[in-house]
Amino acid sequence: MRGFLAVMVVAGLAWVAVPAGADAPKTMGEAAAKEKEKKKPAKVYTEDDLRNRNRGTGSYSQPAAEGTASAAGDKKAEGDKKAAGDKAGEKKEKEKTPDEERAERLADWHKRLDQAQKDVSTWSAEVDRIQAVLNDSTQPQYGAGRAAKVEALESAKRSLAAANQTMTDLQEEGRRNGYR
Repeated sequence: MRGFLAVMVVAGLAWVAVPAGADAPKTMGEAAAKEKEKKKPAKVYTEDDLRNRNRGTGSYSQPAAEGTASAAGDKKAEGDKKAAGDKAGEKKEKEKTPDEERAERLADWHKRLDQAQKDVSTWSAEVDRIQAVLNDSTQPQYGAGRAAKVEALESAKRSLAAANQTMTDLQEEGRRNGYR
């Protein structure tokens, strides 16, 4: 009886071990590769994948019909041919009218003036902040920290003066050119 029981136990272990051993990797490298395959993410869809879904025109909720997608593709191809023809002919860009040039200069001037105003505002706030720290009587009145703050205040005041000068220059430029 004892022999029969031992044979059954060995047969049972062999039966369980063989399927597991057949699938199991033989080296650590194989095990790592198998584990990496398990953890590999599914396809990641990007915004470009969603936009370019080979349907042509239409929205996501109402895609275009089959015939309109190919017609849109044909129009795009014709547009590409025209663009290539323009490059080959070396056509010059359309000359800007004086009104368009003035509008561009005005827009550029407004952009620079807005930036100068932001700079003045930023430096004014910085000067005020540093001055408030220096005016705080609970802080030590003598020492290296205070000297550094005084130097930072002087530097901020110089930057504020430069920003104010830039804004004054831009305002004068606007008056000369009739902007506003």
